[in-house]
Amino acid sequence: MMTAEEKTINALIERALALGATAAVIMPARSLVVEDRFAEMCAAPQRCPSYGLAPGCPPHAILPSVFREQLQQYRSILVFKIDAPISALMGPERVGIARRIHRIAAALEQEALHLGVVRARGLAAGSCKELFCAKDAACVVLRHQQPCRHPDLARPSLSALGVNFTALAESVGWRFDKIDPMVNDQSAMGLMAGLVLLG
Repeated sequence: MMTAEEKTINALIERALALGATAAVIMPARSLVVEDRFAEMCAAPQRCPSYGLAPGCPPHAILPSVFREQLQQYRSILVFKIDAPISALMGPERVGIARRIHRIAAALEQEALHLGVVRARGLAAGSCKELFCAKDAACVVLRHQQPCRHPDLARPSLSALGVNFTALAESVGWRFDKIDPMVNDQSAMGLMAGLVLLG
């Protein structure tokens, strides 16, 4: 007979797949690798176009050191992915895929809260400014201290918090081809991921 926690985990995995995730698994929170260098990459040497434009991106996002401390309060993480050709992840389709990642993370966070996981928190790949407010001159949260226009969708960036994406994928057994702009292999597959911190 399944415990209440197992039922919750199964329900969340099923929900992730129903929302369009290619796969979803549970992993121990302690196995998530968080390194300062990944957040630092957002700023230099080739600054990310979204740097400084969203609350979930550097320098406004919490520091990886703070995130590492917060992780100690969690036992498990639901990690999900969407597989996509690298050509799509390098082109204009990337924005749509990243939006789906945010939507899934936000929906799973809400579902987890509904199921009694009181500290559930979703994180996703990509900058919410680029994905949901690209046409706005500035983020209303940062510029005008107003509430986010998309609180039901936008989630903090995995990279901004220092999550080591490669280590994350390897820890759950997800293989993917490395993105190489110099290689034009239409069959090469990559992935984009999101996660939800659970109890």
